[in-house]
Amino acid sequence: MLTEIREKILKGTIQVFNKKGLKLTMDDVADELKISKKTIYKEFSGKDEIFETMVDYVFDNIKVREKEILACKDYSTIEKIRLFLSAMPESYRNINFQELYSLKDKYPKVYKKLQKRLETGWEPAFKLLEQGKEEGLIREDADLKIFKIMMEASLERFFEKNVMKGSGRKYNDYLNEVVDILLNGISV
Repeated sequence: MLTEIREKILKGTIQVFNKKGLKLTMDDVADELKISKKTIYKEFSGKDEIFETMVDYVFDNIKVREKEILACKDYSTIEKIRLFLSAMPESYRNINFQELYSLKDKYPKVYKKLQKRLETGWEPAFKLLEQGKEEGLIREDADLKIFKIMMEASLERFFEKNVMKGSGRKYNDYLNEVVDILLNGISV
């Protein structure tokens, strides 16, 4: 569990990251939060540790959102599948994910962690998709392992290349489009 100050620093880092990307400095974060740089360094050894912790923080909060979706009785199975696959807490809608392509070269350890988090934790999604098959909403012959590979590859591609830069669209727009294409295809 994060301490209040560590969470505050992570939230501040996300705010600065949205403005400056990976070029953010500890001074930028300290200025954003109106705290001293020394306070940040008491909690984190540097940007590497902040970014690593931020990956877990963001993904843990996505998992919380996924649990909320699964628990909600107001959604149909197909709505749950769609929302689950594009789950993101409202506070992350504005994260500048288009900057993540730089992680691979500048912060390879953080990028590896990001990849691992993308590739794990699929059990609830598979359970939902299987439920969709049982209800006749998903093709019975649909190979869910291939679905997972396609979903992961799409997400990873957004992080590897600067494909979103200059489009004016946010990561969540792309994520929703990927989910829509994977669930509905592209035919009319």
